[in-house]
Amino acid sequence: MSRCARLILIFVLASLGACANHIAGPAPASPTPSPAAALPDAALFIKRMATQDGSQDSTAEMRLVVEREDGHRDQLDFRLQRKYTPEQTATLLTVTAPREESEKALLAFERPDQATDALSYLAGLKRLTHLNSSSLLDFRGAKVSVQELLGLELNQYHHTPAERADGGEAGLVKIEFTEKFDRHLAFPRLTGFFRESDQTPARFELYNSRGQLAKTIQIAEVKELQGHHTITRVVIEDPSKNLKMTLDTLRMKYDQGLPDAIFTEGHLIKSVTEASRKLIQS
Repeated sequence: MSRCARLILIFVLASLGACANHIAGPAPASPTPSPAAALPDAALFIKRMATQDGSQDSTAEMRLVVEREDGHRDQLDFRLQRKYTPEQTATLLTVTAPREESEKALLAFERPDQATDALSYLAGLKRLTHLNSSSLLDFRGAKVSVQELLGLELNQYHHTPAERADGGEAGLVKIEFTEKFDRHLAFPRLTGFFRESDQTPARFELYNSRGQLAKTIQIAEVKELQGHHTITRVVIEDPSKNLKMTLDTLRMKYDQGLPDAIFTEGHLIKSVTEASRKLIQS
């Protein structure tokens, strides 16, 4: 073979080898997926709900609609005034409609490291009654606990770290809650689901003292009002009684500078007495 032919053959073989290496060589390593972003502390989710997204005080006009299995519906309107300080969260609930229920009111104090103290007043008997979180109030035939009216009192629980929810619930974070000692809660255990994007609540599963699922609470609507994420519709399912309750926020005002005098026994007694007198005179 001539020298020229040998050079051509070497060149061809070298070219083929280069192509083979290019085709059969190992594929480039795929980029390593970036780890999921770290979740915020569970305390952030809880604080935002417990203080209505960091407000100082609020006044909400609310409507509770109770739907029974037979299709019968009842409605109750009430005003919920709340004031948040490091020492306590004070709440005054006053029924505004129907008229025959207008003498019903509840005053409650949630304080760190102790059970909630709630008060009601019966004008006819001139009797002030102390209640706790598990006490039940009869609203148009539906039994609702003080704890539910106060937004579940999440600060009265120990809680697990936040974790992403399983089961295809994209964007949700799950937190487990267990009752702190001697808090007299209606629901010793809760499971809460929050939206990771803005830390707003999505739903809650409420368990009774026997560990059975007692109620589910679906946060059906959250709006931004006056710069605060605000729960404006809640749907409560009570399977044991075949009840469905819908709680709507009709109007909301934040940071009005509510005076401390609103959240006192004296104001509770006065407002209930006046409402009772109007009912008697009508």
